[in-house]
Amino acid sequence: MKIRVLLAFLFCLFSYFGQAQTLDTLAGKSYRELSSIAKETFKSDFNKAEKVAQYYLKKAKKENNLREEFIGLNFLINYRIYQRKFDEFVYEKERLLSISESLDNKSELMFTYYSFGNSYFFQGVWKESIDAYTKVLDLSKEIGNKGMEMAVLSQLGYIKSTIGDYNGAIGNQKQALILSADEEKDSIKNQARLRSRIAALYYVSLTYLKTKQKDSAKHYIDRALLLNKKIKDTCLDKSLYRTLGFVNVLSNDFKKALVSFDTSKNICLPLNKGEELVLSAGYGKVYIGQKKYAEAVEILEKGLKNYGVKPEEEGFMEEHYKLLAKAYKYSDSIEKSNFYFEKYIHTTDEFKKIQDDVISKFKEEELKDFEAELEAINYKKNSFKYITWIATGLVILLLIILYQFYKKKKGNSKHFETLVGKTSIDDKNEEVTSSEEESGKDVAEDIRAQILQGLKKLEAKEYFLQQECNSYNVAKKIKTNTSYLSKVINSHYQKNFNTYINDLRINYAVLRLKNNKQFRQYSIQSIAEEVGYKSADSFTRYFKKHTGLNPSFYIKKLNDQS
Repeated sequence: MKIRVLLAFLFCLFSYFGQAQTLDTLAGKSYRELSSIAKETFKSDFNKAEKVAQYYLKKAKKENNLREEFIGLNFLINYRIYQRKFDEFVYEKERLLSISESLDNKSELMFTYYSFGNSYFFQGVWKESIDAYTKVLDLSKEIGNKGMEMAVLSQLGYIKSTIGDYNGAIGNQKQALILSADEEKDSIKNQARLRSRIAALYYVSLTYLKTKQKDSAKHYIDRALLLNKKIKDTCLDKSLYRTLGFVNVLSNDFKKALVSFDTSKNICLPLNKGEELVLSAGYGKVYIGQKKYAEAVEILEKGLKNYGVKPEEEGFMEEHYKLLAKAYKYSDSIEKSNFYFEKYIHTTDEFKKIQDDVISKFKEEELKDFEAELEAINYKKNSFKYITWIATGLVILLLIILYQFYKKKKGNSKHFETLVGKTSIDDKNEEVTSSEEESGKDVAEDIRAQILQGLKKLEAKEYFLQQECNSYNVAKKIKTNTSYLSKVINSHYQKNFNTYINDLRINYAVLRLKNNKQFRQYSIQSIAEEVGYKSADSFTRYFKKHTGLNPSFYIKKLNDQS
């Protein structure tokens, strides 16, 4: 079931939908008009949309227009992937590759491999899918197509998260987020950029879901939903609300989960079989959580029956079978429970084979990159073989650096031993002048008490981890003004507002890194974002200022102790 989670989302990402049209008005339409009709019709009738694509293809062949034939083939292949008609486009794939090679255009070749990658991905043949996606990634970087680079990074990240490489997944997906940050001047291009950014946020949320980090998963899916309000695409909302439902399930908030699943189910219709299967799992989890086991059995069985699991897809059905085994167990249907438990064990074994294949493929790609780096290194060595005298100077310089490094490391180790033994870090206050201290006396005692109480509540809610946490927003939340807020913090805490927030953030980071091994696997950029900073540089600077250590050194020492 893992590969069905994002089937609809990919097609929503690259399509614009409107009102459906009939097929009797196609004659005389331009390619642009036919393309628009195909995308519009897809919203209400999959088969009709496929026929429009076939008409588009027929027109291109008749006019001997290779470029338009290429576009028509892409439409047809993508629609058939969406309907799981994997056996019906063998010829189309061969023809697509033939055209892209004859056009001798890297952009067409890139889209060809992307279609191949998607077809392999949704069939569960991930080893071949990674091959195709890697070619797309190389081509997209070569020709500067950021949109395709973002899409592939997100999908490769999804594969990594599914096989358990969460750190690698987050790395890919946040790289896609960074690529989507630059605003486009062209409105159409900017809308495509927003879609890519929503996709990246969606994938990051899915990864956090897999690691059961509900707060992070909700943070990113909420950001995606908020961003989608700018382009108002209900088909994107369908996937986002479905994911929000699973976040609510993880929080045991079953009422909100039902609302999210119902919202997803009733927008951007019709649903394909993959979407129905994923939603049935969501509803099944809710009903099991509510102890409505009969309802859980009914909807889970219906989802399986309508979907029709193929033998090659068994490795992706572990969650569904596990839910059915559990629902039947509490319904006192032990025989049925045992039946699905055995299927769950079987699908776990099947997925392990897929996982091993994927891991070996990723390692194979890493080996290729490593070999390329070695070749580059050897080339440089040969280029500079006549300047060995520089090496002597470098050795001397290196010895000096090593000596300084040793002294620094020794000092860092002392800092670490002191820091790790504490339950909270010492405040490193900014100097507050006597006038600032006296200014706190200008605030009435009842207002002062209200502000301090409000600050404690926000601390308890960990509002300081939000990037929008500034003096204006904090003052607004505790119903005061920034002047009073600043004066009370100055007089009570003996520090300014920024230092107060940084102390809370760094204290949180130090303790969470100490107590949460998974958190230590994140990149410094990801950790920075988690604790409220926009950049790794800002986080590192404040961490070093408050603790005397770089965060990377602190993490390494913690890991060495594990």
